[in-house]
Amino acid sequence: MFGRRVPPHIVFALSLLLAALCAWAAYAGLTSGRTIWGAVAAVLAVWFVVDAVRSYSWAQNKKRQDAEKAAQKRER
Repeated sequence: MFGRRVPPHIVFALSLLLAALCAWAAYAGLTSGRTIWGAVAAVLAVWFVVDAVRSYSWAQNKKRQDAEKAAQKRER
């Protein structure tokens, strides 16, 4: 969007934070009888957890690719 990507570790941290906040909101909503708001917050919490897992896998994949590139440079 602005020419730069957000680093995966930042996406991971923010996604986990938002997932925790949404999980808390889901718990608060469901225990207070606001079922629809609790369900929406629960869906968002799951969404952010999945996003965190994806960003973690991106970071691991980048580390693996960087290690392979470094190994190839050492072989030359």
